[in-house]
Amino acid sequence: MTLSDAQVDALRNLARKKAGELVGWIAIAEARVLTELGFALRNRSGWEITDAGASALAHRELRVAPEATVVALRPPPR
Repeated sequence: MTLSDAQVDALRNLARKKAGELVGWIAIAEARVLTELGFALRNRSGWEITDAGASALAHRELRVAPEATVVALRPPPR
């Protein structure tokens, strides 16, 4: 299953919300899809990421290759 960029952004917002950060609006269409997939749920305080959603986001973030890798050089041993 592949999530759209908008759905991934919504999932990231929900993860930041759960971490206590202030986030912008969560698009209802994306949140509903995430709910159908079990990645989010709706409660009195709004949308909330589920454990499955957090896991899917973490798995996706691990698959995304960094643009570049910086390796610190160490001086040669004496």
